[in-house]
Amino acid sequence: MQIFELIGNTPVVKVEDIWLKLEFMNPTGSHKDRIAYYMLKDAENKGLKKGSYVIEYTSGNTGISVTWASKLMGYKPLILIPENIVEEKKNLIKAMGGEIRIVREDEDGHALAEKLAKELKGIYLHQTQNMANFKAHYETTGPELFSQVQDIDCFVMGAGTGGTIYGIGKYLKERNEKIKVVLLIPKGSQLQEEFFGKKEKDMELLEGFSYHSYSDLLKKAMDENVIDEIKIVSSKEAIKGAKMLISSGILGGFTAGANFYHARKMKKNCRNITTIVADSIIRYPSRMGLIQSP
Repeated sequence: MQIFELIGNTPVVKVEDIWLKLEFMNPTGSHKDRIAYYMLKDAENKGLKKGSYVIEYTSGNTGISVTWASKLMGYKPLILIPENIVEEKKNLIKAMGGEIRIVREDEDGHALAEKLAKELKGIYLHQTQNMANFKAHYETTGPELFSQVQDIDCFVMGAGTGGTIYGIGKYLKERNEKIKVVLLIPKGSQLQEEFFGKKEKDMELLEGFSYHSYSDLLKKAMDENVIDEIKIVSSKEAIKGAKMLISSGILGGFTAGANFYHARKMKKNCRNITTIVADSIIRYPSRMGLIQSP
């Protein structure tokens, strides 16, 4: 077996009548392995040369996956990361041989990534508008989930880049247009302000959600009527959900906690609810204290 064959085909388990797809069982520990591989293969098909710089602006998990895949495929990963991201993610990227550039709050990460890609004669993957992000989930995660869970009627997922909910949601709705797809938006995020006209204060806990705005992929999902409903999720709810998962033996991260918390609230109206456990709480040792209190 080749190393990239380990990506995908993750198991599904049922907890409190909710089907959880355990994406932390991908090689680097998150569902972003799927999109990193897809985006790099797409770049190769478009002429990316071995030894070139591969640049991505990310809150962490995509940076880890892009670093891992880039090094294995013969590229130089340069990962741009916002301030306040947990040190564990930064250290893992460095351990795998990736370069890191911290993006200050007053900087435009996307503009900086484009500038560096031009200067270094590399490529900026730009996950928020890269259709290979969508295709990874439309061609792999969606079909896997549909084959693993019979008669899905609801899918709930928090959005960062929008690629996951767009890819899985579109695949599921093409098989059954009655499947309800619910988008979660973090309280206090740019997305909350853009969708609801307000930005409430909250802990910046949901890194994979909170650092993204209304992306091209999310716009496509909305324009194509993939998303049926939008809900706000707080850090407090994410922590509660993570605690519930851990008590059931699933070591999901905080985004998984947010997904699970809201999936439980949908049980009255859904028979077979599905969601994603995107990564593991083990990735956030410095924040494990948040789930220890009663």
